[in-house]
Amino acid sequence: MKLSMWMIANQISELDIKLEIREEAPAVLNSARLAYATNCVHIYQEQDYVVCDGEGDRIFIYDMEITRVFELVQSIFDAHEDWISKIKEAVDRQDYQAAMDQAYRMFKNPMVLFDANNKVLGRTSIYGEHALDSEWAYLSRYGYSSVNAVNMIKFHSGNSEFYSYDKVNYTLPQNQMIDLSGTTLCLYFNNMICGRINLIAKERRLNQGDMQLLERLIEVLQPAMGQSLQKDPVSSTSNVFLNVMLEKLYDPVKLEMQLKYMGWKANDTYYITLIHFMEQDAKENQGRQMNSLMRMLIQNLTDASIYVWQDDLVLLSTRDLSKEYDACMLLRNLVVHNPVCVGFSLPDQEGISEISRFYRQAKYALERGMKAEKPKAFQYFETYAMEYLLTARVPARDKVMAVMPAVYRLWKEKQNGDEMFHTLLCFLDHERSITQTSAELFLHRNTTVYRMKKIQESMGVDLDDAKVRNYCHISMHFLDALEKTEEIV
Repeated sequence: MKLSMWMIANQISELDIKLEIREEAPAVLNSARLAYATNCVHIYQEQDYVVCDGEGDRIFIYDMEITRVFELVQSIFDAHEDWISKIKEAVDRQDYQAAMDQAYRMFKNPMVLFDANNKVLGRTSIYGEHALDSEWAYLSRYGYSSVNAVNMIKFHSGNSEFYSYDKVNYTLPQNQMIDLSGTTLCLYFNNMICGRINLIAKERRLNQGDMQLLERLIEVLQPAMGQSLQKDPVSSTSNVFLNVMLEKLYDPVKLEMQLKYMGWKANDTYYITLIHFMEQDAKENQGRQMNSLMRMLIQNLTDASIYVWQDDLVLLSTRDLSKEYDACMLLRNLVVHNPVCVGFSLPDQEGISEISRFYRQAKYALERGMKAEKPKAFQYFETYAMEYLLTARVPARDKVMAVMPAVYRLWKEKQNGDEMFHTLLCFLDHERSITQTSAELFLHRNTTVYRMKKIQESMGVDLDDAKVRNYCHISMHFLDALEKTEEIV
């Protein structure tokens, strides 16, 4: 294992030493030598101290014989080789707690490893529950990072950096639940978040050596956690939103926690947006493009949850990104400068548990739109909703979720005794005739006029538009037929 002079210095920090090491000193050193050799630590006596010279970066050690210094430095190389081997052994058997305890041997600072849902997979056990700060006590007791801690670090890092592929250093204001500074790093595998690791500066300040060592640790952790995720998408390392979207088994506790981290509620209205690459580049090139776009989206859509799934970027949000100005302009710029198209679902009015059906809507819109002679960059499920209701071979519940959202709301109100649904259906059945509608419903004409005005105001749709009216009418007949056949789902 190649080391830097910073990594060596961190292991002998308790000795009487002086450092002359560049901040960016690279990890290129292979061993200790008493005579100069390329990419080795050259150890020699100078006056009353011993010099350890690693390609121009130097450590001066006082009050120690040169032979002892040589043995000490070489032992550091040997210890790192043994250390990385034991880390790999622990990770191979998915014993992340053992991996974190092994990590302490070199970092000499507390660490904690989380899965993609901020659940603790392992932490430095030498530090008890109350050894650091209130956040350490919380995650030690409950096995999860607190919502407040995650949000504080997100805020400090501007949110986008929190999910970046690079380390994020943080120092929070005093009197917060996190008393100590540190660094946090998101773990990715094939552009999917598989976890997070925090290194905390308790015993000493963090330096370049810690970051270099952290990179080595990540190189071992990421593939193991990522491959575990691919073999078992419902494993502890996968994000619970993705599991819900894919209709996989998920832990309700994890779901509740993730909702809190995002500031969402289970019964919020959700939207799915899919970004699909139209050009089938080489896998490596497409991966880089996805990586770049994902970073840009995370930076600009801080309130969305963003994933990679089956070569698509999946955006889960409580905002309609197809209509809100800033988001819409962002997506328009994205399709102008990249070979992508975007699919939008209807609003999911039944909450987080139904997002799988709306993921399929966005997917359907993209698949249908791409078959057009001149495919458009933006594809809306609403455009294909009527054909979906009439021809798609999908479960009845999927079709219920595909009806016009305004009609769905009326239908739900109907379940509580509201007559507006039946009034509108009758009105459309009679080609919008107030007279015929009034006669069939045994209503005074003025009552029918009042009801229709109230209905259209509450629905917010233009029934003078033939396409809108047809979608509305078909949606209503589908729901009415479903009721009559007792297939309500």
